[in-house]
Amino acid sequence: MASAVIKRLSDAALRGEASRTGAEFARFISRISPHEAEGAIIGAYLACAVIDDSHTCLVLKDDNVAMAAEATGVAGLDTASVIEGVHSSRVVGRPGETRPLILEDERLYLHRYWSYERSAARRLLELSNSLLEPCDMQAAIRAVQRLFPPGPAVPDWQKIAAFNVLFRRLVVITGGPGTGKTRTAAALMALLLASEPERELSFAMCAPTGKAAARLTESAATAGRCLALDETIRQRMPERAQTVHRLLGAGREPGRFQFNRENPLPHDVVILDEASMIDLPMMVHLTDALRRDARLVLMGDKDQLASVEAGSVMRDLCSGAKLFPYSEEFSRRAALIGEDVRSGHGGAVNGLRDCIIALDHSYRFRPGSGIDELASAVNCGDFSQVKNILNDPGLKRARFISARREDLFSFLEREALPWARSLAVSSSLGEAMEGMDGLRILCGTKRGPGGVESVNRFMRDAVEHYEKAPGRTIFKGVPVIINRNNYMMELFNGDTGIAWPDESGRLKIWFSFGKTEMRSFSPLGLPSFDHAWAITVHRSQGSEFKKVVFILPSGKTAMPGRELLYTAVTRAREEITIWGTWEDLRACVENRTRRDSGLSMRLWGNS
Repeated sequence: MASAVIKRLSDAALRGEASRTGAEFARFISRISPHEAEGAIIGAYLACAVIDDSHTCLVLKDDNVAMAAEATGVAGLDTASVIEGVHSSRVVGRPGETRPLILEDERLYLHRYWSYERSAARRLLELSNSLLEPCDMQAAIRAVQRLFPPGPAVPDWQKIAAFNVLFRRLVVITGGPGTGKTRTAAALMALLLASEPERELSFAMCAPTGKAAARLTESAATAGRCLALDETIRQRMPERAQTVHRLLGAGREPGRFQFNRENPLPHDVVILDEASMIDLPMMVHLTDALRRDARLVLMGDKDQLASVEAGSVMRDLCSGAKLFPYSEEFSRRAALIGEDVRSGHGGAVNGLRDCIIALDHSYRFRPGSGIDELASAVNCGDFSQVKNILNDPGLKRARFISARREDLFSFLEREALPWARSLAVSSSLGEAMEGMDGLRILCGTKRGPGGVESVNRFMRDAVEHYEKAPGRTIFKGVPVIINRNNYMMELFNGDTGIAWPDESGRLKIWFSFGKTEMRSFSPLGLPSFDHAWAITVHRSQGSEFKKVVFILPSGKTAMPGRELLYTAVTRAREEITIWGTWEDLRACVENRTRRDSGLSMRLWGNS
């Protein structure tokens, strides 16, 4: 019985219709437990396969099992037999047992992911329940008032978040683009230094990708220059951010790091930017590597797309915040710095609520631009409001182009080719580099019609013909994006550069390093890279462009979801153009990206 289902899974995996890792795991289960029922084998396959779709577990309910089976290539299952087979399986254990699979409540995990989830929850709750007191409260109050003069935001959540770090080992700062997350991070570092002038505090700033780390370095430096800081404090502020992998000391063996529970990081404060992009295993590695007395500051937009890999840590961490009020102690501390925050009776839940602060005042988008209004409507899942905004002739910076799929390339020729051609005819390298961020085409998928590969292929052929460079894939003005980190070259996954001749006329790929420095590399010596007229929405996270053209994925794909659309919309500084059908737009707005996980329940209880 087991052999038949293993053959079915293996054949489907070879055809690319099912998960290869899931099929191999099912084969392993049948080998160590030859008498398992077919339902148990399928359950083991699904528990592994759903990780490819970024879930951390399989929820054993009929609808969930059916959806997981369809998504992983084995549709048409008898879901009742799968659930029954899992419950009676010898390889499925309960929490605390050492079995390949763990069943907790109705959630079926690979043992490793059950352990990851439990470890992340335990460590985050330990941090949230660890309370501190500043050495000199009056000095801290004076410092925070100097750092945050009166502004338009009431209450001033940036000010409250910075002050909160004096009392908490865990601070979570969430907010949309332009709400001042990086400025808050710079201010809280300055505040810690001002409140403990005799202590040699060590800070580490990090982000999930090299591009995000470079951006954090620049934005933190800019924010620091804008703050009213004493020169002694300014000199003690950290200068560079790094990737989480580099911070932890990643080696050649995946999942092995120099810094861990036995050999913790030396830093007093670790600040992680773009926390929505971090997956569950990496969050475990990071929290395990913290010293017991260290602080952790997580910054990110909980409404953005979650990590590519399994888990949605930032979203789960913030999921219960609106269900509980701040504690009376939190309210009292806010009052010390002149801010009015309502509290509720009964206090916070395990201290976690008092750790989470949402910044809600946007300093980037002007009211009436259409972009901020559109992002808010998408976040609320209000399709009628989204449609009204896009149909409002007064909001010219947010446009919707309704068209048939076969008209995509005609649209791109009209809307994007002039930008692409302008890069190739720029008067200088500096002008071309600056022009790269003038527009970007964002796609919901990598492959298929309207995906990154087909759009970039069209753009390359069109610009190549215009530039009379037949048969060449790299020529003057071609933007590229790096696919793999190379620490020796200081090039990281997501870095973008442009092809441009050097002084001798040889074509090189140029990248910005900081505000003023540019370096060139031979195309043949670069890590793996792709063309970057178009990139996926996932790869655009944390970036911003003057104008964005978003190609809606078909509503029939697995990708549509409001997080995808929200992330695409909020990459635009001045103008967003959405292309597709109203039906596809509705699918994006009304569908919520689902990530099955037990982390939220572990952090917040059954709320």
